[in-house]
Amino acid sequence: MKNKMVKTQELTSNGQDILRVTLSQKDFDLPFKIIGSNKVAFLDVSGQADLIEHMADLLVEQMKEAGLEFDTILNPVSKSNALAHAIAIRWMKAVNPAMTSTVVARKAKPGEHHMVEAEYKSVTTNGFQTLYLTEDDAENLEGKKILLVDDVYGAGGTTRALEELIAQAKAMKAGHVVCAAEKQPELPEDLIYLYDLPSYPVKDQDLED
Repeated sequence: MKNKMVKTQELTSNGQDILRVTLSQKDFDLPFKIIGSNKVAFLDVSGQADLIEHMADLLVEQMKEAGLEFDTILNPVSKSNALAHAIAIRWMKAVNPAMTSTVVARKAKPGEHHMVEAEYKSVTTNGFQTLYLTEDDAENLEGKKILLVDDVYGAGGTTRALEELIAQAKAMKAGHVVCAAEKQPELPEDLIYLYDLPSYPVKDQDLED
């Protein structure tokens, strides 16, 4: 479910192709970057406090409208940590005061093995990586309803790894929230997001730029 109130516009500013995203009447410009064989509007929430706050406000309103019910949040380390925290604070104040903590799926170092782990390949990383839950986090998730939170939905690799962690921890997925989704023919039915990220095949002139 995409937020119908968020507006986007593809522009060129100072010779740079950008996607202008309007959130609650404030504009944020995202650059287009080449990732693999595609030129994609690139969202990086790292350190973007104002952007995160605006997106969290809108996402929580969508979550309430959708009637989501969950016990805690699970997000992958590390770019989505601040987003998950912002959503949790708002949810705790407005809906569920008992939700006082969230869980972060950590990234395993090469050669490490954990009781609850899942392998994935993100479009922004090289090779396969492993997400895992600590034993304490896995125990705390057992039997609970979990909301997945991430910055972007792309090819779905990170999402599948998080779903595998939830299944191994004997918990239940209650919903899925991201800031933006790379534009594609089909998206998960339960996905709540704010706007699409356009993607185009790379042209020779893009490589020259």
